Amino acid sequence: MDIETNKGLVRRYLEMWNTGNMELADEVLAPTWIDHAHPEVTGPDSVKQSLSQVRAAFPDFRITIKSIVSEDNMVAIRATIQRTHQGKEITSGVMWFVRIADGKMTEMWTGSETSS
Repeated sequence: MDIETNKGLVRRYLEMWNTGNMELADEVLAPTWIDHAHPEVTGPDSVKQSLSQVRAAFPDFRITIKSIVSEDNMVAIRATIQRTHQGKEITSGVMWFVRIADGKMTEMWTGSETSS
C-alpha cells in the first residue's frame, strides 16, 4: 500500500469513532488488532464493543485530525477529541502511531494530554 492509501485507512478508522458505524471495524482492522493503550481491546469485535460504550457515554464524541503523516507502513496522527462530560465540554489532544500490514491496521500506540 502507498502512504496515501494508509492515511485513508486511518481516516476511515477515525470516521468509525465519529459516526458509530461499527461495520468499518471489519473493513480497517486486522483480526489481530491491538491498541497498546488499551491492551484488553483486541480485534474488531472488541473494538465494536468499546465503540458502542464510548458512543453511549458520549454521544457528541468527535475526533478532529490536526495533522497526519505517513511513511512506509506507519501513520502518525495529531488530533483532538471532544466530548461532553457532566455538562462540561472536554477537549483532549492526542497522538497516535499506527502500523499497517496487508491493507489493515494492525496496532496502535497512543500519547494524550487533556487540554481543557
